[in-house]
Amino acid sequence: MTAADQRRKTDTQAWRPFVLRRPRSWLPEIAMAAAFTAITIPLAWPSALIDLDIWIRDLSDANRPDWANFIAIQTNRLGQGGLLGGIALGIAAILAWRGRNVRPLIAFLAAYAMAGAVLALKYTLPRVYPHWPEASNPPYADAAQAVLFSGLEPSGAYPSGHVLNTIIWYGFIVFLVGTRWHPALRRAFLILPPIIVTFSTTYLGFHWFTDTPAGLCIGIVILRTVQRIPWDTVELPLWLEPERRYR
Repeated sequence: MTAADQRRKTDTQAWRPFVLRRPRSWLPEIAMAAAFTAITIPLAWPSALIDLDIWIRDLSDANRPDWANFIAIQTNRLGQGGLLGGIALGIAAILAWRGRNVRPLIAFLAAYAMAGAVLALKYTLPRVYPHWPEASNPPYADAAQAVLFSGLEPSGAYPSGHVLNTIIWYGFIVFLVGTRWHPALRRAFLILPPIIVTFSTTYLGFHWFTDTPAGLCIGIVILRTVQRIPWDTVELPLWLEPERRYR
């Protein structure tokens, strides 16, 4: 194969990230930050939001037959960050190898770093899980124990990492390869996993109800941040793009 043929083959395999409309306004991020703050502040004392969390937990516990419990556990796996991140990494690696282009991997590393940084919030805003102290041994956390900064361990419920993962990783997979997908498939991939995992993780008592919109807000901010960067055209250092030396 000649050099010209190789260049043509590489061009046909060039990575084009899918962005329906590249974010320009910061208003959605500001709105998400405001919503996250509005949810977080009332969780610092036994407020009406805490009462709502406890009511939803107790209602779910009282209405969870074995078949529904099984389905909820299986669907909750849709939010496993390790699995989703591994799939996203594999897709990014294949795209990078086929196109001789490191950009998909750099985009993945940026998304991974931002998703991982959310762990700092779990330590900054400690909260016990709905079935504290033991999932199989009620009574569980009451209003005074379910607040942020209770000092009880183990904590780490807030915000929901599973829900956050569904926004970031399903959205990132669409970002990587969505240009070749049917619009209906893209919409299903972006919308269904967050809805399903929001329900299942709350229904199972893995998270308080208010943990889930907090995860959604942060996930949207991270995904939009990734989408803002024109990864397919942004200039990289020469050591990451050695072919530029010969253009």
